[in-house]
Amino acid sequence: MKGNEMLSNKFQLPAFKLDEVTRSILAERRNGSRIPVIKSAKLIVGEGFSQGIYNCLVLDESLGGILVDLGAVFSLPEEVVVHLMGGATRRARRRWAVGSKMGLEYVGEQLISGEAAQQMTEIAKLIGSQGLPAGIAAMRSRQFFNHGDLREAAEEAEAAYYKLEALLRDR
Repeated sequence: MKGNEMLSNKFQLPAFKLDEVTRSILAERRNGSRIPVIKSAKLIVGEGFSQGIYNCLVLDESLGGILVDLGAVFSLPEEVVVHLMGGATRRARRRWAVGSKMGLEYVGEQLISGEAAQQMTEIAKLIGSQGLPAGIAAMRSRQFFNHGDLREAAEEAEAAYYKLEALLRDR
């Protein structure tokens, strides 16, 4: 027996099922921790009359992207818009596709609808006329437009507002 043959017999790799291989490959591509979920979503491709909408399930998500299952194999463009049911709408880029599953990386900031933008403008005016607490209450009633950065900024502003108010009052 030659040296190379002896080494290959000693260190044989275990047989993997295709799913295990796929999972290990996909796991190596992840940049952040992922949370397993089951959520409905829509992938929107194209614009206007040539727009297509594909229903899918989100199987896991992270700050940087999601894993979706379309239930069938589709040939989609590299860039899509993802609308999470009850949540955000984001642009995303296909990083990989295996069968009916696709890994999507978010590109840019969360998209805001025209209606949400109008409501945000009204809340900005409300803050100017009635103060920060009224504006934050209005944002809370709209669940901060499902916008994480907006929620964080509003909560930080609210904490600073009440801290300043307490410091001024207690002096």
